[in-house]
Amino acid sequence: MNHRLQRIEGLILSLTTVAAAAMFAVEGGHPLGVVVGGGAALVDFILIRMLVATALSHRPSPALAFPLALAKTALLVAIPATALVLPAGMIDGVSFAVGVTMLPVAIVADAMWPLPTVGEDGGTL
Repeated sequence: MNHRLQRIEGLILSLTTVAAAAMFAVEGGHPLGVVVGGGAALVDFILIRMLVATALSHRPSPALAFPLALAKTALLVAIPATALVLPAGMIDGVSFAVGVTMLPVAIVADAMWPLPTVGEDGGTL
């Protein structure tokens, strides 16, 4: 897997953890919503990465692409449904939105983070 994609996944996890800890420290915060939102963002990113890899392969297989697209759609339906099943007040819209926002924040942070440069001897500079 591409180093940049691994770094984005790690950033999503790290930022979600920091945001959930901050929400836990705030009185009336809902850290579970941040965790669910960040987890949904991470799984969504992984599924998109897999769909793109399948589409860009030499011979894209509908047998692989269809289940991935179905899983992505099921995720988008299941996450809000989870909020309806849980007791009221455990997940609110704002905390969920904070968690989901970790995906674009991680992508922007990664874009601003320089990649290591490879020297002539194969090592990083």
